[in-house]
Amino acid sequence: MAFSKRVFAFILAVLLLAGCAAQPRYTWCKYDCLLYDHYKNPEQNAEFIEALKEAVLEGEAAGQVPPGIYAEYGYALYEQGNNPLAIQYFQKESEKWPESRVFMAKMITNVQNGKKIKDNKSKSIPVGSETKQHETPPTEVSK
Repeated sequence: MAFSKRVFAFILAVLLLAGCAAQPRYTWCKYDCLLYDHYKNPEQNAEFIEALKEAVLEGEAAGQVPPGIYAEYGYALYEQGNNPLAIQYFQKESEKWPESRVFMAKMITNVQNGKKIKDNKSKSIPVGSETKQHETPPTEVSK
């Protein structure tokens, strides 16, 4: 009888601890792999945009849209020339994630004014055996 009580207690403890397992907060849909593949193969831009669209739709269906996905998809649409839809996704990012409002407002203003949003793919300037990323060549400051 004492053995069955121990087995029962053990099974109960296992079940209770299983309920404490961490649940995912967002639906990322392999976003990290998508982004890595996009940077590795930028010529496959259409596939990247389609995968982002699927990530957004899955996140919305689950009610778990991760931060930055709307903005990333909006920027991809902007690069395609779909400015009205890009603005919609920048607005969604701003509404879902209030901390991004200032940045998203700037993105929306730039798109509406027809300004080119700066690209992260800046010029590489070789320095020795490594390369450093600079938007403009560094200048010396006179003392």
